[in-house]
Amino acid sequence: MEYLEKEKTLIERNADGKLLPVDVTLELAEGKPSVQMTPLTKGDLQELLSCPEKEDEIVRTHLSNPAYTEEEFKFVKPTLYGAIKMALLSMSTDSSQKDIQDSSVRALIADSKKKSISPSAN
Repeated sequence: MEYLEKEKTLIERNADGKLLPVDVTLELAEGKPSVQMTPLTKGDLQELLSCPEKEDEIVRTHLSNPAYTEEEFKFVKPTLYGAIKMALLSMSTDSSQKDIQDSSVRALIADSKKKSISPSAN
């Protein structure tokens, strides 16, 4: 029987306690380029999922290479932004980027169905 090693359960950090960036392939982007990003901690993940207004800041600050200023990040192409966000969620939750994308699409469809259902006027 092989036991789980503690080192494999922890997000890698440097001597100062800073998260170390990881090379990640953007599976959902054309040409599948790679970026470097730091994984989301549990707190960052919770904030990303519960505070949509902080999404850009959270995604941008976890992207190490290429690095963007706040102003530059406003102009990232939407398809690449989506691929970066899916890759960040994927690496932080040990899920595939395709699974993250599929669950996001299902959630959007379910949300739009809720909004389109309206009581009948009698």
